[in-house]
Amino acid sequence: MARPVGADAAATRARILDAAVTLVAERGIDGTSIRDIAAGAKVSLATVLHYYGSKEGLYDSCIDAMYAELDQLRGAIFTAFRPGVGVEQLLDDAVTAALTFVRQHRQANRILLRTILDEGGMRPERRDRYLGAFLDDVAAALAPVFGLDAAQVKIRLQSLTHLMVRYSLHNAAELKMITGAKSEADAAVVVERHLVEVARALFLQGRVP
Repeated sequence: MARPVGADAAATRARILDAAVTLVAERGIDGTSIRDIAAGAKVSLATVLHYYGSKEGLYDSCIDAMYAELDQLRGAIFTAFRPGVGVEQLLDDAVTAALTFVRQHRQANRILLRTILDEGGMRPERRDRYLGAFLDDVAAALAPVFGLDAAQVKIRLQSLTHLMVRYSLHNAAELKMITGAKSEADAAVVVERHLVEVARALFLQGRVP
């Protein structure tokens, strides 16, 4: 049975976007040409322009795809919320789950940082849709658990997230130098333990049981 034309179009569009995301993460938008993306997706230049209209249109699609991918972080954090789990264990599990997620999405994080540097910040509509919604949802869940107000949770959460993203973008040699570990795996363990300690200091220090 022949494959539906719509399915072919969706697959081609997705392949172009995947190639664009990979190249933009590595080189930035200024270092990436439409021809590079076409070659990476194994399609013609005309095909790229047919689906995305321009380099700017394709870049915007890369940014939207990146935000949609990273928006799943809140789900990773909420996996720590289980019946009978104490506050310290909940925090430790949430940090571990969030760090695992961030490490698995390094490419999206590279694009995020490049975008902020290129544009000087998040566009208002994306800031409200993604960052604002993420902070609001997680703060609403964590504030009563830790006895903090929403604003206190948000700034602590953002600080911790920034640390996770930056550590995730270090290469193996850098991580080993920073941690004093002999292998990348050992360095990752040291970083995870450190971030758990940071999270405890941010969320639990001075807390009344």
